[in-house]
This record gives sequence, C-alpha cells and structure tokens, in this order.
Amino acid sequence: MTNAIISLMIIYFARHGDTDANEDSIPDKNTGEVDEPLNAQGVQQANGLAKQLKDIHFDAIISSSLKRAYQTAEIVSKSRALHTIISNEWREREIGGHVSLETWNDLFDFDKNIIPEKGESLRDFFERVYGAIDTTKRQYEDKTILIVSHSGVNFALYAYVNKLTLEGNIRTRPLSNCEYRIYELNS
Repeated sequence: MTNAIISLMIIYFARHGDTDANEDSIPDKNTGEVDEPLNAQGVQQANGLAKQLKDIHFDAIISSSLKRAYQTAEIVSKSRALHTIISNEWREREIGGHVSLETWNDLFDFDKNIIPEKGESLRDFFERVYGAIDTTKRQYEDKTILIVSHSGVNFALYAYVNKLTLEGNIRTRPLSNCEYRIYELNS
C-alpha cells in the first residue's frame, strides 16, 4: 500500500470593490465589457479588505485584468513585498455590457443557456475559469494565495471546489464587494 502525498493549496478569493456601474458606462467596442475603476466607496472597501487580511501570509496575489479587481488587489498588496499578477483567465464572464439583475441571475443558469451578443457562453466561461484553477493549482501547490476577481468567477470556483454538476442555476452564495471566502484545493 502506497501513501499518497496530498498537497493543499489555500485560496483566499475576494471580490473587487464597488464601482460606478451605471447607464453612462460605455462598453468596449470589441468585447462589450465595461471596465470601470473603483469609486471612492470601492477604495474604502479595498482598504478594509487589506486590514482584514493584514496578518495572512500570501505566496502570491493574482488579479483579474479588469480595473476594479486590479485596483483592489493593488491596495491589498501595497504593504506587502508582492507584485500583483494579472491574469485574463480570472476576468468576469463577458456579457456584452450592462444587464438587469434578473438577466444577470439567468446568465448563470445552464438550462436557460443565455449567450449574450459579444459575450461568452456559460460553458465557455466555466471552462476558462476551471482552466485557470487547474493552472493555479499546479503553480502554487502547497501555497496560500489571494485571488481578486468577480462574483461570476466565484460561482465557477464554488462549483469546481464542490464538484457541482453544470446544470440549472449555478448562481450560489453571491459575494458582496470586497467580501472574501477561503477555498482549500487538494492536488
């Protein structure tokens, strides 16, 4: 009988701070995404997150490439000797701009399978995030990392960790701005 060595990666997953997402926002002409910076409240929230996490040792801080996540990660990392690693794989689902809350909820329902114009399918989004998780597990085996990203990415991470089947509405356990959760992943 062989004793397998199991390594454990710990992910602190935080959602970005607040933005001024409103009707005046103009989606990027190529992707349809709105890439807004943090507003004053978002900066305050990110500073609060940094205080909450001040005693946690991180081996890496990874951020979505969207401004709101990157700025949040930079605020958390400014008192540490770590540079934020930017990754497109940890971006929010591309949905082609603003949608209503009801439509947003339906965008995470595999049975409804809504694919917005200039957006990505839910399956493509989950495949992208699952690939990012697998890559991160290989790179940071036995490490503790912070990932600053988006609410939809948290749904995919939650589904991955809990081995949920990709059916029905996968929108579970939403995060507030600058709220974080801790996930443990075995290799």
